[in-house]
Amino acid sequence: MCGIACYLGNNKAEGSGFGLKSGTLLRHRGPDDSGIYSDEQVTLSHTRLSILELTQAGHQPMFSSSGRYVIIFNGEIYNHLELRKRYLPGHTFRGHSDTETIIELFSLQKEKMLQELVGMWAMIVWDKEAQKLFVSRSRFGQKPLYVRKAGKSWLLSSEITPLFGENEHPAYDHTSLAEYLAIGNYGHLGVNTFFSGIQQFPDGNYAWLSAGQENIAAKPFWELPDIPEKDKRPFDKTAEKGLHDCIVEAVLSETLSDVPIGITLSGGIDSSIIAGILATYYDKPLHIFTAQSANSKYDETMYVEAVIGKFGKSNFVVHRKDLNDLSIKDNLAKYIKIQEEPFGDPSIIAHGFLMEMAAHAGIKVILNGQGADELFFGYNNMARAILSKQFKSLLLCKFTKNLNEMKLGKGYLFRTLLESFFPTHEFKLRTRSRIRRRDIILPGVMKDVDNSIISLYKYNNTYNVWRESMYGVHIPHLVHYDDRNAMAFSVEGRMPFLDHRVAEYVAGIKPEEFLKNGMRKYILREACKQYIPDVVYKRKDKIGFYTPLIHALHTDKNWVIPQLEHSNLLNGKAIAGFKTAVTENKLNINDALIIWRCISVNAWMKEYNVMIND
Repeated sequence: MCGIACYLGNNKAEGSGFGLKSGTLLRHRGPDDSGIYSDEQVTLSHTRLSILELTQAGHQPMFSSSGRYVIIFNGEIYNHLELRKRYLPGHTFRGHSDTETIIELFSLQKEKMLQELVGMWAMIVWDKEAQKLFVSRSRFGQKPLYVRKAGKSWLLSSEITPLFGENEHPAYDHTSLAEYLAIGNYGHLGVNTFFSGIQQFPDGNYAWLSAGQENIAAKPFWELPDIPEKDKRPFDKTAEKGLHDCIVEAVLSETLSDVPIGITLSGGIDSSIIAGILATYYDKPLHIFTAQSANSKYDETMYVEAVIGKFGKSNFVVHRKDLNDLSIKDNLAKYIKIQEEPFGDPSIIAHGFLMEMAAHAGIKVILNGQGADELFFGYNNMARAILSKQFKSLLLCKFTKNLNEMKLGKGYLFRTLLESFFPTHEFKLRTRSRIRRRDIILPGVMKDVDNSIISLYKYNNTYNVWRESMYGVHIPHLVHYDDRNAMAFSVEGRMPFLDHRVAEYVAGIKPEEFLKNGMRKYILREACKQYIPDVVYKRKDKIGFYTPLIHALHTDKNWVIPQLEHSNLLNGKAIAGFKTAVTENKLNINDALIIWRCISVNAWMKEYNVMIND
């Protein structure tokens, strides 16, 4: 895991300066080694966190054996040793780094090699002979890569900060800011960021780029599979075994490391499965990091203890954090700087605590359960799509039993039936509600909002719901915060469920199989039942990574209220209502989240010198 940056243009001195600046600003991503390559048109800068091949044989920028290609790479390729055997059997390698595998495979196959890679990456390769740059980002975007056009030059970086000029006051993206303030969504607008003029290179894509080129023409090499309904299979014993084997392979492949690994464990199904698989097959010491709001109704300690107790492994080393002492006032500015953009809620700060604990314990690699809810239809709106499918398929017994067991009330039933019978009307209502929630935002923030870049899907189609989760409202911001928090403490985060082989397998299973007896992610539970305690298997609640937001806002009210008073984001009526609720300790969760977003934007504006126009 590393930090990469690239200048492409016709000013060598400018490129060298950018390379040096980037190396300094990205040092936290790779404190173990660094390097720069420059020629007349390109500068490649790299900072290295040594995970595979700890010697200088893994140094970057790395040259191909032919000398023609130079690579900077951020990520891990878990099947790279297999690729060596398959495609490079006669090649003599200097070491065992995945970067060396990639550059030699690229020499043979160019962009065709992307189909073969299992893992996560952002990579840049300079072709010295053709004077062209190759850029690629992995299927689910776990590793970031930002792009900015600076005059006739191109700047690329693992993080946003190196792309700014000295003392710059960057402009904000109106649509991103309005969407975040109103509904809390972010990362769902494709390549757009909160900063105008700075974009992400799209995940699952590659591009060739030359100096002076006006635009980047990215091309997809992989997309989330859309399998025709007639070709999908039921979840029988054969499918169950196939899914089990696929998940186990994904988890174990991500233990590839020359340094110790650990996991985060919440007590939920997803992280518990990761822990159970590793407890079964991984025989090295395993550090477990968990954070809970002790003695609250959201405390999941009993489930964490059940997972640990099921295996009783002496190689478990458990690290705990109590979230009741989380202070927004004391931590927000630090994590805004780490994340570089406003973020969803204090759970992201809590996740940062876990990464800091891992760093203090000397752990450089952390596996987590992110991605399972998105892949296996674990959210309420995704479950509604499955219920609608069951209803329209006349699976009425399953439909009724699921609704009764989920115990989500009449409102949930109404939304489900609306999506089933009147999907267009439901879509219009959802769109209007989304727009109406912007009423609290001041006109200056709203003036240049571009609704055309907001992709909303009709929920009567299960693939649409799946795609929206994977490419829109969930995965983009999850991989963003995981990368930033981990790399801020020089830790590599890994997500076994975001293995494209798992996604491709899941895509072939009938969607109505994902929900049974009120259990979301039913096929995941069944396939991996042997790895989790019964008390975890039977869980039907969904807590998420809970953090005590309302308590924290009430506790820090003398700091929160001035934040609201001095904000130029929300209208006076909204501010007055929020102030009263904070003062009287009467916040509800919806208002608390809006206040959180407001003060997060305040902190972001201050950190990055962003100006909001009236």
